[in-house]
Amino acid sequence: MEDFSSYYPYEGQEFKEAMRQLVESQYYAQVAPLLFPELTLEELKLRILGLTDVDQFQAHVMIRACQYIIRSTMTEFTYSGLEHVGSKPCLFISNHRDITVDAIMTEYILISNQLKSSHVVIGSNLYEMPLMEQMARLNKMYAIGRGGNQKEFYRDLMDMSRYLRHQVVERQEKVWIAQRNGRTKDGIDRTDPALVKMIAYSGDRSHPAQSLAAMNIVPISISYEWEPCGALKAREVCLRRQGPYQKAPGEDTQSILSGINDFKGRVHLTFCQPIGLEELESAKGDYDAIAKIIDQRIDRCYRLWPNNYIAHELMSGSSHSGKYTNEEKHQFMRYVDEACQKYDIDGFRDVLVQIYAAAVH
Repeated sequence: MEDFSSYYPYEGQEFKEAMRQLVESQYYAQVAPLLFPELTLEELKLRILGLTDVDQFQAHVMIRACQYIIRSTMTEFTYSGLEHVGSKPCLFISNHRDITVDAIMTEYILISNQLKSSHVVIGSNLYEMPLMEQMARLNKMYAIGRGGNQKEFYRDLMDMSRYLRHQVVERQEKVWIAQRNGRTKDGIDRTDPALVKMIAYSGDRSHPAQSLAAMNIVPISISYEWEPCGALKAREVCLRRQGPYQKAPGEDTQSILSGINDFKGRVHLTFCQPIGLEELESAKGDYDAIAKIIDQRIDRCYRLWPNNYIAHELMSGSSHSGKYTNEEKHQFMRYVDEACQKYDIDGFRDVLVQIYAAAVH
């Protein structure tokens, strides 16, 4: 039996110490009035120090953070497919459009419906932000390293895979993981077959379909009317085409903050139908085929917005009459023009428009 205790959320005295550090943080006085305008700093401090575990912390504090994000950056947040979740343990495999908001909104839905929140696998690059490692442990997040050589990366993947199975099969928990390493930068949501293989390998390798079925895979499809960090993604894609791309110090932090604070418009999240044993067996151990099954679920459940149709029309010349208004097209074109003025890079306009167009088939 492996010891995964270092990955677990804070408990007992560790949790109490984390709460103390939180209310003494330099960010406390800045954030508290935004989330709890009805309480004084001292009143909120007493409330936070009275919490006893991470479930209480998420239900009383993090849900306020989610509500603030919805209120200040979205015109509407909706979801569907919750009947596919319930109280059963499962592995959520989600398309990945924003570094933090994809997972955060999943947790918001679960907690708002009196369901236990899920554990979340994140990249260790998120720890670049101050207090992020502490906030991760307070929100059932487990970081997988992205550095090191190929052997170290493989070891990290296998550790992650065993941890996922430990949580879902043995502890009967829910776990969220992105479908690939890093966010979708080109608007195309694709599950990495290597991820599926690693998940299968933590079980019975001679029966991959049964190994995966035991994880009760529930794909998640989240779509944003305005793509989180859309211009930043287009910039990165263009620069990578020109040669080796090295992230600047603080670039991940900028993306995290932009993803949280930028206007998103309407946002919809769908819990797709779970992947059943019969479907997994039909793939006959082909992990590319299994990844495509997940992709098909996510693609079918992806909600298209006027911006997607406008962008597809611009790229393909096809007509999507009735899918958008003249004002919506004017708004999208203004957004593209302003982004192009900010990032004067060869090919930038086409890449940015393609990010929105890719979801339309």
